[in-house]
Amino acid sequence: MKRHSCKAGTITALSPQARDRNRTSVFIDGEFSFGILTDLVGQNKLYVGKELDETQIRTLLRNETVFQARSTALAYLAYAPRTVYQIRKHLVERGCSEHDIQQVLQDLTEFGYVNDRKYATDYATARFNHKGYGPERIRRELSADGVSPEDISEAINANIPMEAFEERAKSMVERFQDRVQGSGPKRKKKLIDYLTRRGYGYTMARELVQEVLYQSESGKNCR
Repeated sequence: MKRHSCKAGTITALSPQARDRNRTSVFIDGEFSFGILTDLVGQNKLYVGKELDETQIRTLLRNETVFQARSTALAYLAYAPRTVYQIRKHLVERGCSEHDIQQVLQDLTEFGYVNDRKYATDYATARFNHKGYGPERIRRELSADGVSPEDISEAINANIPMEAFEERAKSMVERFQDRVQGSGPKRKKKLIDYLTRRGYGYTMARELVQEVLYQSESGKNCR
């Protein structure tokens, strides 16, 4: 494989590569100089007869790696919203350099493709509405996605009132209690464990379970 040459000169030929039609070979002063993505030929206004100095060639080659990293990130984003942490991890796994990753993340953030606070807000709302998850589980999952504590707190506290969490947790216990076998402390513990797994704090879980069980027993005694 021929190495890139940064020797200044005049472009004498632009030839599609036989093994990869998405790349173009650039010849300077009659000799192969470097290969570049065909999309970047037009973007950088390369044409036969154009003069390139060494700095311009190095810039072209750096721009190509950034372009490739950006394309990889956009393809990853096409499947679902992502956090800065997730995109960084994805690009690192694909061998992108730190320089390219930083540039891509800056571009994606600037143009609104990546927004950790919006990601956290949408995620928290969806997990609560569709799964009934409590604040602690939502917090753990968002933290695992690399969202900052500040963005997590904002997403939860500003969008889901604590009363809504309490009402949802209580309704889940009311529905779930008839499926729990046993009686007394064991039954109570199973219900508390159920709520804590769903992401509700132990204190809230205990109080709500006590309330539901008390109401249930009171209802039976009134019959």
